[in-house]
Amino acid sequence: MSWPVVRLCTGASMPLLGLGTWKARENDCYQAVKTALGLGYRHIDTAELYQNEKEIGKALKENFATGLKREELFITSKLWSTRHHPDDVLPACQRSLTDLGLDYLDLYLMHFPAARARGDNFFPSDGKGKAAMMDIHFMETWKAMENLVDAGLVKAIGVSNFNISQMEEVLTNGRIKPAVNQVESHPYLGCHRLLECCTAKDVVMTAYCPLARPGSQEAKDFGVDSLLQDPAIVEISQKHGKTTAQVCIKWQIQRNVVVIPKSVTPARIQENSQLFDFELSEDEMSAINNLDRNARLVPFLACKGHPLYPFNGEF
Repeated sequence: MSWPVVRLCTGASMPLLGLGTWKARENDCYQAVKTALGLGYRHIDTAELYQNEKEIGKALKENFATGLKREELFITSKLWSTRHHPDDVLPACQRSLTDLGLDYLDLYLMHFPAARARGDNFFPSDGKGKAAMMDIHFMETWKAMENLVDAGLVKAIGVSNFNISQMEEVLTNGRIKPAVNQVESHPYLGCHRLLECCTAKDVVMTAYCPLARPGSQEAKDFGVDSLLQDPAIVEISQKHGKTTAQVCIKWQIQRNVVVIPKSVTPARIQENSQLFDFELSEDEMSAINNLDRNARLVPFLACKGHPLYPFNGEF
């Protein structure tokens, strides 16, 4: 069965469902990617920050050996904030390509708009509980990322965790248009205004944390650990004979939002893909839209106070 796709501004097709790999490490990540590819997933989302690209590369190599073609896949990686200096962008991309065993990426995202201090420490600290930051504007980084497209190392570039005004700044001042803005989004954080703007500008929105990280301490701390038990979602799931997780993912797909649920559990990876035999009604979509609480679970608090901190702006 052909899975639904969305068309990027480049003309390429991006599967609306992918496998997220954040915090999936070593053998768990390798097995998860193998399982997903065997189930028909063709979109894998990763990042240098996740420290799992070698494991993903191993799984990809094994699947290529059994007949899977590179052009059948859509692989996304991301440039971390400590690599924002223009001189660091090309080496970072090349390192991801080497670890993944690929000649090119389908999509390369700027992971966060504010630059952290250069170096191999992913989370440099100022010693006072805040991130050590680097005074480089994201447009300088963007220009270096545009060169990756020119060199054929990436097919498309985009942003992640950018608010509306930051995304529009890249759209206005960039030579190459951002194809995607990947942000946290789930029924308790709908990002409705951002999605409206993305749609108007022909930028695809991708949702990470689509299930609001059930069971995590962050969800408990923010008081939203009940998403998958929310009465409105439970009622809809029972009507369709689906799980509440499937309903949350389907809601994103019907909004034409790419969604990348993360799991290393084979049964859940399979469950998350069983979405194409039911449709949510307009009333059901509206009911889920109305659950929005602006509950952000990944606020990058160590960067708060930086002029480019995105979460003070409109989403």
